[in-house]
Amino acid sequence: MTKQVAAAIVGLLLVTGGFLWIGEARAQKKLRFAYPSSTDMGDIPSLLAWDQLKKRGIDVIPTFFPKTDLAVQAVVAGESDVGSAAGIAVIKAVESGMNLRILGEQVRNEWQLVTPVSFKDPKQLDGKRVGYHAPITVTEALVKWMANHYRINPNWMIIPGSDVRAEALMRGQLDATPAEISDVLTILNAKPGQFHILISYAKVFPQLIGSMYFARGDYVQKNGATVESVLEAILDAHRSVEGRPALVKENAQRLLPQTKPELVDAIAATYKDLRIWDVNGGASKDRGEASIRFFEESGLLKKGAVSFQQSFDTAPLDRVLKKIGRK
Repeated sequence: MTKQVAAAIVGLLLVTGGFLWIGEARAQKKLRFAYPSSTDMGDIPSLLAWDQLKKRGIDVIPTFFPKTDLAVQAVVAGESDVGSAAGIAVIKAVESGMNLRILGEQVRNEWQLVTPVSFKDPKQLDGKRVGYHAPITVTEALVKWMANHYRINPNWMIIPGSDVRAEALMRGQLDATPAEISDVLTILNAKPGQFHILISYAKVFPQLIGSMYFARGDYVQKNGATVESVLEAILDAHRSVEGRPALVKENAQRLLPQTKPELVDAIAATYKDLRIWDVNGGASKDRGEASIRFFEESGLLKKGAVSFQQSFDTAPLDRVLKKIGRK
């Protein structure tokens, strides 16, 4: 074997080995994701996005926490890299000095206040049992706004889980509660003519942010390419669902086996009607500032304590939108 041939073989092995090493490194890229509750319908696009990211060399490892604050704490502590949580929970963490940034929207505000049909006006809820998920959540902001707006003083009850509150409402243990769309439909179907939607917050406050994707500011700075890949996969999923709503039904039973099959079509139709999954990421300055004002008016945020610039980082989303285009 000549020296030239030997050198060529060695070079080829080094190059081949390099490509193998790069491929292995890409396959080993891990991203730890924190969810603030068990899976529900709103999670479908993100779960589909994780499937796509795995094909691109990013393995998303989800953890489903029982409470919102635990998901936020996991990201703050570095136990998770990115998470989703109610926008107010992330903004409150920023108010307390945490280095967190909102990156985009997982789902819009979908909450609807459900009551027995005997309640015709929110003022009738004065002194009544009104349940919400937990302190510093969208559900608390919504019901506290209602109390301030209608000048009433309900009997507050903290009950984690929209499905749990829905069950309590049907059993007569609550007089009103904000519920997710799937649980609203469950109530209306299980007890026809007995309950109704008293307030559709999604229609009253269309600018209000819902559940948001967020990360530590330092993580975003050091892992910009990964964050952009995540946001791009999410927007691809949002746009796929928007363009072909049947995707929700096709994947609901696989990803959410606990969802009643007979409700899937109705839930998907309502989500589409309210444009729950924003095809442009939903973290615009106008919506962010409007939401901060709402949280201030609800009494959950000190006036002027947090600005849009302090709590949002839309640069990664802006770069993704520049790449794939706005819709």
